[in-house]
Amino acid sequence: MSDPRRPIDDPDAPPSEEELAASSALRDALDDPSATGAEVELARSLRSAWSPRDLAPEQHADLVKEAVARRDTVRRRRATVVRVSFGASAVVALAAGVLLVVWNGSGGSMVGRPPSPDLARSYAAVAVSRSTQPLFTDRFAPRGGESGRIDRIAMARASDLRDNEFAKWGVR
Repeated sequence: MSDPRRPIDDPDAPPSEEELAASSALRDALDDPSATGAEVELARSLRSAWSPRDLAPEQHADLVKEAVARRDTVRRRRATVVRVSFGASAVVALAAGVLLVVWNGSGGSMVGRPPSPDLARSYAAVAVSRSTQPLFTDRFAPRGGESGRIDRIAMARASDLRDNEFAKWGVR
């Protein structure tokens, strides 16, 4: 065969003896299913792409079995991951519950005990939830004004929240 790096002088020139021998060897290799090699695999791929043949029923059944087995494996893995996730979440929740019970019993929490005097004073200073009636003296108009009323309520509640936070921190 000629050197592929050498430029072709005349692409329409008749094939050389080397090219004829190589094409004959490739044709024979294509007819032999046990033949291997890069050129043979490329030629088979091109032939299959140009004019594909039907699969043998056995080949088709094998491909379907493999695909179904792969899908079932993926489903089993997902199911296992979900079960493990829920199991781990249950264990963490159980541990948190046990920790709460143990912590409350050992004096780590204030549940069930009277608050200290300082804490009681700061809780007494916290604003209590109340009605919005003192915010509005006039009757509402039949239509419109909803945004203004909501803004007024939101500003009053934000002020209460701010006062409550300062009271909890002991700042007055």
